[in-house]
Amino acid sequence: MKIRKVLITAGLTLVFGLLLFVGFQWRAPSLSAEILTKEEVNQTAKDKYPGTIIKTTRTEGEEYQIEMQLETGVYQIRMDAKSGEVRSIKKEAIVHAAEETTEKTPQKQLTQKEIKSRISKQGDLEQIDFVQEKNNSYYKVVVNKNNEKITLILDPYTGTIIDSTMVADSIITEKEAIEIAEKHVRGTGDDTEFYQPSDQTPYYLVEVELEDDRDAVVQVDGYTKEVKTITWEDDEEDEEDGPE
Repeated sequence: MKIRKVLITAGLTLVFGLLLFVGFQWRAPSLSAEILTKEEVNQTAKDKYPGTIIKTTRTEGEEYQIEMQLETGVYQIRMDAKSGEVRSIKKEAIVHAAEETTEKTPQKQLTQKEIKSRISKQGDLEQIDFVQEKNNSYYKVVVNKNNEKITLILDPYTGTIIDSTMVADSIITEKEAIEIAEKHVRGTGDDTEFYQPSDQTPYYLVEVELEDDRDAVVQVDGYTKEVKTITWEDDEEDEEDGPE
């Protein structure tokens, strides 16, 4: 009887051990599995997702990261390096194919209407021309702001102002300013000074002597030739002396 019990106990122990061994092998096959090659991983990915492999990289955590071009975009696939099981698949926010297309596609040139809109705050438009040189192209625009003519050079693709130059040759000469002042108050020009302040258009101050010995200072706009103000020196002296 004792021998029979021993045999039964030994048999049960053996069966239990075999079951444990089989169960362990079933639950943890990865412990004995070999690392898949890049070629095997790529083929597995193609079998699951028809497309084109862009790049395959093996990480330290026994995992392959595959960058793959599918019909709907570029995806990042994480795959187990031993079993070939897909752990995750995620679409990239920026598609590489689209980036390459953008780089090869030339920038669209802005139209004259778009350029006009971009320089609307620079002044009243007088002239706009597209200039094409051998290795360069740009828009040349002339605007009028506060009676000042300004030439602008703009990038034809971005509309950025590259250069801004005041057209100085539109300012009248000193001789013209004297003639305007003399004609306006009917006298003879005596002295002239030119001013070009930053907050207004340039102008001339012309001293004019009249036949009745009165003196006037006439302000003449440097661009419009308009007489802005007239100051009588006799009036100033009367104001300084005051009532007796």
